[in-house]
Formats: sequence, structure tokens, C-alpha cells
Amino acid sequence: MTNRDPDTGLAHLIKACLLGGAIGDALGADIEFASLAQILRRFPKGFENLPRHDGIKGAITDDTQMTLFTAEGLIRASVRYEERGICDPASVVHHALLRWLSSQGSVPKMEVDGTGLICDRRLHARRAPGNTCLSSLQFAKAFGDLARNDSKGCGTIMRVAPMGFVAPDSIRDLAMETSALTHGHPTGQEAAAAWALILAALITGTEIEKAATGLINTFDSETDQAIRLAIKAPRDGAPETVESLGGGWIAEEALSIALYACLCARNFEHGLTIAVTHSGDSDSTGAIAGNALGLIFPDQVCGHRWARQVECADLIEKISRDLALAVSGPAEKLGDVYPGC
Repeated sequence: MTNRDPDTGLAHLIKACLLGGAIGDALGADIEFASLAQILRRFPKGFENLPRHDGIKGAITDDTQMTLFTAEGLIRASVRYEERGICDPASVVHHALLRWLSSQGSVPKMEVDGTGLICDRRLHARRAPGNTCLSSLQFAKAFGDLARNDSKGCGTIMRVAPMGFVAPDSIRDLAMETSALTHGHPTGQEAAAAWALILAALITGTEIEKAATGLINTFDSETDQAIRLAIKAPRDGAPETVESLGGGWIAEEALSIALYACLCARNFEHGLTIAVTHSGDSDSTGAIAGNALGLIFPDQVCGHRWARQVECADLIEKISRDLALAVSGPAEKLGDVYPGC
């Protein structure tokens, strides 16, 4: 991959990143709890179309829902900064995630507004949201409250993609701060930050192996080991090799599987197939890998048949345009669309 100007076609890159994640999410949604043997029996020749899940072809899950609400939080944070010159982005993202919580039928302890993504009834579908995310958001008493648990589940990393597009010197801290809203274990937060930094490097055209190698020895042992394992694993793309990296239920394993799939990928479809074909958290590893594969193969993603099948593709395109405007400015143009924080 050659270096690209991140300001050229930014909305296209954001769309490819978020759309790739949504496609990966949808591809893995209906096989999340299946064994590898069951997956291979059901799809002996791979995946022709996105499977049906919850009665809907190409249905997204809480992974994509929370990613979109995270993006909306960043957009609103940008608008508030333009308006007042002060803003705590993590708290604004927290407010956005509490709107997602409301869409799932729960009542937050704080009052949240009813504008933006929450108005789209498609995002109210309850697609097996993670208990850690639900409970930590449910018990928050103020915007910015940190989770009171010791979880390092993959709920931190499966929604982190929008953080890759913020100012480079803010990515690591903001990814960790927003992860800490739901997951208290440092490894969960670090794995999310590592992935956001890898995505940011891909935006500039850096090869993914170089981006990942550059992070070695910059995080604590569990995240560091996850990166090393993915880089050192045989590049055969075999499901058995994927499963040697874990099940993806915890953040560092999800990081390792997604990174490995991208390192092996010959193209978008090939990489995504590797990411979901294992007896673990297939929708999350598909979503995470899909975010990166979207940046590696942006034109392939946007022109792929699965892009026409995935749920909420129109909403992803709109949010992508707005996020591009928010991070490249002037964000005040969005003030009427994204009021308040």
C-alpha cells in the first residue's frame, strides 16, 4: 500500500472503515455461538451472501450499534468544542452510549436527550448486547463515570474504530478513556487503544504489519503479547491457526485475531472470512477486522455485494460524512443537526 493523504477522500475512508466493520459484524452474527465444525458444515464453500440473523439478512448487532453511537459522540464533542471552546469528549461519548442504552430498553440514571441516532428505530433492535456494557452504563451516575468492574471483554475494542480518526495525539488517551466507561481492566482499555492506533496508521497508508510492529513494547504484557502472537503466527489463514490465538471474547484475543486476519488477507472478502471462521466471538472479531480491512481495501468494501446487503448502510454513509466534517472542520456546520452534548 502506498501512502495516502488522509484529507483526500476522508469521508470515503471513514465509510469504508465503518461499513467494513458492519459487514464483518453481520457476517459473524449468526455463527457467534457455533462450533468450528458447525460453521464449516454450514458454509463448506465460504460465504456467498450475508446470513440472516434475527430474521433479517445482513443484520448488524450491538457491535455496530455502539460504534455508530461512539461516532455520534465524537461528532457532538467536535461541535461543542467549536461552540464553547471547552468539552470533555469522553463524557460526550458517554452520553451517546447512554442513548444507545436507552434504545435497548434500559433507563439510565441520568437524563439523556432523544435526538440523533436514537430516533432511528432500526438501532433499537436488541441483538444480544454485552452484559458488561449494559450494566456499567446502567449504573453510571454522571457523564464520564468510569466502570466499576474488572472486565477486559471485547466490548472495548469492537466499538473503538471512530477513535482512529481523531487528532493523532489524542487517539491513545481517548480510546482508553472511552473504553473505561464500560470496562475497568487496563488490558481491555489498552487493546482498544492499540487497535485505534493501528487504524490511524492505516489511514495514512502505513502497512498493517509495520503499524502493528511499531506498537511492540508500548503496552503492558497482555496486549503486547497479543500483537506479537498475531505477527508470529503462520500466515496460512487456517481456522485452527485463528483458534490458537483465542476465542475473541476478551479484548486482547479479539485484537490478535483481527490483526492476524488482516495480515493474511489477500483481499477484503478473504480477510473477513478468516476473521469470522472460528468457534468464538465471530461477530466481534469480524467487526474489528472489518474496520481495518475497510481501510486497507476501501474500494473493494464499498463496491462489494455485501455492502448492498448489510443493514443500515444508508445510516453508516451519513454518519461517515458527518464524522469526516467533524474531524476536518468546520464542525459548526453540524450544530443544527447535532445539538447539545
